[in-house]
Amino acid sequence: MATLAKAINKNFLDSILPVYGNPRENVPTWDNGQKMFICNEHESANGNRYYCGIRFCERIVIVEKVGLYHNWTYIDGIELYAFNGKRLEIIQKRDYDKVFRKEDFIRNESQKMVYDYLKGVCKSQKQFFPDSEIDKHAKSLIDGCYKSFLDRDYNTRLTQILPVIGQN
Repeated sequence: MATLAKAINKNFLDSILPVYGNPRENVPTWDNGQKMFICNEHESANGNRYYCGIRFCERIVIVEKVGLYHNWTYIDGIELYAFNGKRLEIIQKRDYDKVFRKEDFIRNESQKMVYDYLKGVCKSQKQFFPDSEIDKHAKSLIDGCYKSFLDRDYNTRLTQILPVIGQN
C-alpha cells in the first residue's frame, strides 16, 4: 500500500485533477460508457465542440472524429490504423457530413472498413479466403476494440499506444 501512496502523490493528482483555475494537462480521458479514450477536445469560434475518440486492440486503432453542434452529436470521420511494429499506419479513412453519431453505425462502419482492408490485402497477395471468414475476423477485431480499459484482463499494447495517443 505504501508504494501506491508513493505513486499517487500531489504532483500526479494536480496534473490530472488540478485545483479550479489551473490548466489541466493534456491527458487522454477514458470514457467507459463509449469504451474509448477522449482527447484533442477543443471549441470552435462558433461555439461547437470537437474531440477525437480512440479505441484499440492489439492489432488496430479506431479514431473517431466527433463534433457536437448545438444539441446534436455528429460523426465527422473514422480512421483505422494498424501497427507495423514501431508505429501506426493509416489503413482506411472515411469522412461524413451531417451524420448523427450512433454506436451501431460506428461499429458497422468500422467492421466494413476492416473487411475491405483485409479483402484488399488478400487479393493483392493472391490468397483467397471465404468472405464469411474475412467478415468473422473483421468482427473479432472490432469487438476487441470495444473491450473496457478497466477490465482486469485488458492485455493490449497499452505502453505502445498511449505515447501515440498523446502525440495525435
